[in-house]
Amino acid sequence: MRDGAGLRVENLAVGYGSDSVLQGVEMEVAPGQFAGLIGPNASGKSTFLKAVSRVLRPRSGRVLAGGKDVWRDLSRLQAARLIAVVPQDFPRDFPFTVEETVLLGRIPFVDRIRGERPPDRARAWQAMEATGTLALRDRLFSELAGGERQRVVLAKALAQSPGLLLLDEPTSHLDINHQVEILDLLKRLSRAGGVTVVVVLHDLNLASIYCDSLHLLAGGQLLAHGTPGSVVTRENVEAAYGGRVIVGRHPVHGCPQVTLVSEEAGDGRDVTLATGAQGTARAWPLPGSFRVHVVAGGGSADALMRNLARHGYPLSAGPLNAGDTDWQTGRALGAELITIPPFSAMDKESVRRAAAMMSEAGAVIVAPVPFGHGNLPVLAAAVETARSGTPVALMDAGQATGTRRDFAQGRATALLAEVTQLGAALLAGPDDALAWVRGLAERRKGIDP
Repeated sequence: MRDGAGLRVENLAVGYGSDSVLQGVEMEVAPGQFAGLIGPNASGKSTFLKAVSRVLRPRSGRVLAGGKDVWRDLSRLQAARLIAVVPQDFPRDFPFTVEETVLLGRIPFVDRIRGERPPDRARAWQAMEATGTLALRDRLFSELAGGERQRVVLAKALAQSPGLLLLDEPTSHLDINHQVEILDLLKRLSRAGGVTVVVVLHDLNLASIYCDSLHLLAGGQLLAHGTPGSVVTRENVEAAYGGRVIVGRHPVHGCPQVTLVSEEAGDGRDVTLATGAQGTARAWPLPGSFRVHVVAGGGSADALMRNLARHGYPLSAGPLNAGDTDWQTGRALGAELITIPPFSAMDKESVRRAAAMMSEAGAVIVAPVPFGHGNLPVLAAAVETARSGTPVALMDAGQATGTRRDFAQGRATALLAEVTQLGAALLAGPDDALAWVRGLAERRKGIDP
């Protein structure tokens, strides 16, 4: 493989006829980087690849590969020696064997008179071996299954020895095992082989795992770009796709992972659809900014937080020890968390922050947490929050006596009794908590201008 050819796009505008598809797109991919292009259908991802690969001439702007303007400085042959493309669709009834198909990738390098030479065949065999298609070399391309065809087309592109490899949804016809195999291969090519890879992916979770950088297209423009952690956020994903999502963290890789929230999961009152000039957009006016702060720990609030998040209520929680079950749940749900080191008691600053979060929240729910001297200060903060007028509730009405979860020589029992006397609601479970929060949010909605 040759060294990777960096990609730079400046003020790119592309369209078809009178229709504009991309406007003012700026993008830079360093040599050898694995970059992902994401975005909803019709956002211009495939059009972008066509402009980079000299298929569709831009209306304005520049596309530079390896420092060369692909439209002004390179001929078609020169561009083909630098850029390889794995298209989204490839003719199924291609009347060649697999080996003959892969050898087509050598056309930019083959002498028209002498034809293919041993190095060309060797390069084709290397590409087939890398993609697991060498055993298929004598079969007709038209006889292959969808996943096999996809890997053969990738082998054809690799046989081209590109510095810049463009792929349009290369995993769309593959099962999950082959998806991982192909993306692992592409990652190795970018890391060890130095190939610059730009890939269109619909699977945001795979894109987050594999890509060094992500570029989010929406409405014909670049909405966000950067590391997966900075691009795959709830705000960006919902703005681009219009759906409702939860963005958490991969348990192994630590990168963002997107979970869709079904509109049918609730009772129908939480979601409204508003259609405007830009299409259909989802709004969540009932929960809105009505944030619920949860006093949690040890998994006591897992079902509670999931139920509230599923119905659109923003969450905050803490202080929580890093790695705690409720900390993991809150992180997966995108909650605003106050994190303290594992096995540590709550320090004054973390309690102060928790008190501030409670005072600014629409409601506070104390989960059935065992209270000892280490976490007692946050319960005291909840009592002061109730005293200041913020609605507070106790999950599991039985905890109001406090004796079952009091490991602080009666101090937790006294604080629970005090918050109950201040009017704290007693909630039997997650559904009861949801009904209580929904009632508070509806009343606030009726009061707020």
